[in-house]
Amino acid sequence: MQTVTGLTSIVQISGMACSQFARLAHHNAETLRELIVRPATEANWLVLIYDGTETPAVFDSLASLSVIVADTSYATTWAAINDAKPFPILSKLDVGGGYPFDDDLLFRGNGGTLRSLRLSFSVIARNALCRFDILKRSGVTRMNSIHIGPVMEHDKVQLTERTDLPIVEQARRIFEVATALKANCDITGALVVFSTISTAPRPDTIQHLDFSKPIIELTGVILLISKLISLVSLTCNIRGLGASIESIPSNDRPRTLHAKYYPLSDNFRKLSVPSTAIASADMIARVAMLIAIVCPNFVHVDISPALREDFSREIAWSTYCRSFKPFVNDISRLIYSD
Repeated sequence: MQTVTGLTSIVQISGMACSQFARLAHHNAETLRELIVRPATEANWLVLIYDGTETPAVFDSLASLSVIVADTSYATTWAAINDAKPFPILSKLDVGGGYPFDDDLLFRGNGGTLRSLRLSFSVIARNALCRFDILKRSGVTRMNSIHIGPVMEHDKVQLTERTDLPIVEQARRIFEVATALKANCDITGALVVFSTISTAPRPDTIQHLDFSKPIIELTGVILLISKLISLVSLTCNIRGLGASIESIPSNDRPRTLHAKYYPLSDNFRKLSVPSTAIASADMIARVAMLIAIVCPNFVHVDISPALREDFSREIAWSTYCRSFKPFVNDISRLIYSD
């Protein structure tokens, strides 16, 4: 198939040798619109770009690219490729696995077209975003979505050994350009996100945040909503109210939180709790009602269908409680109609 041309899509699935796919992709650089490639070695990568020539290929029809490198050691670095812009019109880029590249080749020339970006955490642990000014290139103003992969064990080792890495600064740059952000991270990544939000100027770009893996208390939800001033929807795993709110007598909480925070946000409308969450319907309802009291346009909680009846029952019962009487209209809109 090495002589076949005119292809618009090539997908290399896991377990297949890369060199043949890289050569086939190189020969179809003018027509490819989608490419998924898994270079196992630097030699595979050079075949894709050069295939033995001195002139780099230009994939000038390629809109979607996935480059998935087996998790390489942080001691491994592939030589930089200079003066080449092989992917000038990408709108979707997925960088999976390791990031052994000593350059920003994947990002050159597509600052004005790239809208969806999925990055393994190794990109951040290699300091690529700051080192190459990837999110400050010409044309980069807003991206529809950015997805950060999980922090793997070898990433944690890198972070431990390289305490000088500007992790928060890179996270801040992501917050400056992403409309939707999914951070598929554990507590290590959660601390980075919260540290960024707590110390940075209030970013006005993030409208949708998926932060579903770490468990967050209501105090953390309030922090996210207050700092992300354009936030419309939040996906997170709810644990409880948090110590500072728990210390308020239960009968006083609605009035106290309303007096302290209202209006927390006019933009926030939706809370999603993943089906894998361990929180009970009652706990989710108590958190949701307190959010509704401080966010005037909060109208919907997306939870597992199995929890909806108990969730609605808890809210309906609360409408008869004296502490929630002034806020009946606010909390009633959360009840499921079915």
